[in-house]
Amino acid sequence: MLKMIFGLLLNLVGIVLLFLFEMLFRVATSSSIEVQVKKLDDIYTVPGWIGLLTLVLGTLLQIMATLPRRW
Repeated sequence: MLKMIFGLLLNLVGIVLLFLFEMLFRVATSSSIEVQVKKLDDIYTVPGWIGLLTLVLGTLLQIMATLPRRW
């Protein structure tokens, strides 16, 4: 039961992070990119990946909570 609740909370955090920091925020890499745009891309990349990983981890916890124990 605790795995299920923790998995749901991780999914909620992951979804909020992905909505706030949009995973697909990318800029083209060339020599004419402004430094501010590159910094913005770097700022948005890390929370986007964290959000995606929390979604995957939350889903795995929910799967583990619903599978019957075999030992």
